[in-house]
Amino acid sequence: MSDNLSRSYVGPVILGLALTGATGICLYLLLRKEEDWEGEVQGGVTSRQVAIDVKIPRDMVGVVIGRQGSNIREIQAKTETRIHFRDELETEQFRVACIRGLPDDAQLAEILIHQTISQQPRVETLTMYVPGRAVGRIIGRGGESVKEIQRVSRCKVDIDRGALGEGMEKKIVLKGASDQISMAKQLIEDKVKEEDMMRSSVGGRQARIKYKEPLFLNYDQDEPEEQTSLQGDQEELKPTGSDNCMEVFVSAISTPGAFWVQKIGPKSVDLDKLTQTMTEYYKDEANQKYHQTTSVSTGDIVACRFSSEDSFYRAKVVAVKEDSYDASKSTVDLDFVDYGDYEEKSINEIYELRTDFLKLKFQAIQCSLAHLKASPGPEWSATACDQFEDLTHCAMWKVVWAKVVEYQPSGVPCVELIDTNHAGGDRNIGHELVKQGLAEWEEGDDDVVVDTVTVTRDN
Repeated sequence: MSDNLSRSYVGPVILGLALTGATGICLYLLLRKEEDWEGEVQGGVTSRQVAIDVKIPRDMVGVVIGRQGSNIREIQAKTETRIHFRDELETEQFRVACIRGLPDDAQLAEILIHQTISQQPRVETLTMYVPGRAVGRIIGRGGESVKEIQRVSRCKVDIDRGALGEGMEKKIVLKGASDQISMAKQLIEDKVKEEDMMRSSVGGRQARIKYKEPLFLNYDQDEPEEQTSLQGDQEELKPTGSDNCMEVFVSAISTPGAFWVQKIGPKSVDLDKLTQTMTEYYKDEANQKYHQTTSVSTGDIVACRFSSEDSFYRAKVVAVKEDSYDASKSTVDLDFVDYGDYEEKSINEIYELRTDFLKLKFQAIQCSLAHLKASPGPEWSATACDQFEDLTHCAMWKVVWAKVVEYQPSGVPCVELIDTNHAGGDRNIGHELVKQGLAEWEEGDDDVVVDTVTVTRDN
């Protein structure tokens, strides 16, 4: 107000002092322009710059700005405006962009911002549920599978990591455009089908009888064996992921220091197909007569049934007990090379193995629990062995995770076993044996913190 009064007096004074001509006219126009601008602002009509505040949803701010500010710079260039964010006005839902420029330009910039937001695919959310047993396959080792699903579908995949009981489902939340969600959902369903196919192939396996005598301990594996025509190759437990973890079945146990696992994967299906093919072949009486044997040597690989089962399996002869009076009454000690079971059989119950049945590597892999020893020791108690058998779901074909810690000089992997079937969450089996007083840490391993073992299943 004081400025207006001062101008009302100063203007006439200057004009009165000025000579008529160009100087007076210029001074008059200059003062008149400022007075007109103030009047126009007060009246609300002006061609001068204005400021417009635009609310932008927080999840759209990045889209409006663009990579390294490319989008917002383009809008500014097209409309000759300046745009900045007013942090003091932001809320949990919105950020506020302030547009400065001429009225028409600022309005155009506002329109372009809203167009940018409206042209983005609508972000949707879909919640789906999958069997808990399939989560490990969906996530993959080190999260590789779920990362690939997100990369291919461009959809965010959030898997509930909470523990659920056996047979229950896990929640998966998908966020993205409609087509992105559809693709991610299909990829996840494909993983579930893969898991179901694998499990259906092994689901028909019967719970096998476990032995209580150590396998491969009644002969020295390091001693050179006589060359035979049937040797075969042994599968190895050598994880390829950085976490050193693999899904396995515990197929047979002697003690927590000597047990056998099978790797889960395509070889599990191959093994079941092999068992089916062998059973169909050796059930034929003509084939039995053709492959009947009356003499075997330690190290030979033969075909025979296990206990009272009808199926035929591959087995390795580890000892021969000859009957000098009646050779037909001789017996052999057998290790079932794909399961780790041990059994004594009459020589009349075993058959020569066709060489083509040796293409698949022997699937039973001997392991030992890492960092543990028997308590009170020195031998593992029957209670400890029984509890270990129960905790590992031995020969029940339930998935556990094996984390390879180190290898013994003999090549036997020392592992930590994590039960993912437990209703209370993942359970480290070695830790559980220690808690129950059935095992203790080896000297120098008292500070082992097994609770921190992280398994990605599914991860």
